[in-house]
Amino acid sequence: MSRDVSHSIRVVDQPVAIAVMILDVDTGLIRGLSVAEDLPDALSQSVERALTKPADSLPPGYPQRVLTAVGLGEFVAAELGRQSGLSLFPPIDEIVPGEEAEERFSTYSLNPSLSFAFRQARTDELDD
Repeated sequence: MSRDVSHSIRVVDQPVAIAVMILDVDTGLIRGLSVAEDLPDALSQSVERALTKPADSLPPGYPQRVLTAVGLGEFVAAELGRQSGLSLFPPIDEIVPGEEAEERFSTYSLNPSLSFAFRQARTDELDD
């Protein structure tokens, strides 16, 4: 899922803030979370995080199936195509995200007391 969160999150020297959140299909855990100046960069950072970092008890790894918001399928396919180690390309289905996923995204991107998670994700990426 992605949103322009420029109204609630400010990043130094970045006039636009696009947030991308990747949730695990089975558990709903956050697999990737990032903010960047444009969708391709935010998606790239989130996908890399989802593939290389654990999400709570879930080990990092390649998905067997990808659900993406309507309109993002081509972006997701292109980004997965750039990732090394992906021998089988998972099916990508465009869907309208469910209410629970939308709520989760809104909690992190619109609530000023929680939006630090996006900033922290960006800081962690810069430290890597």
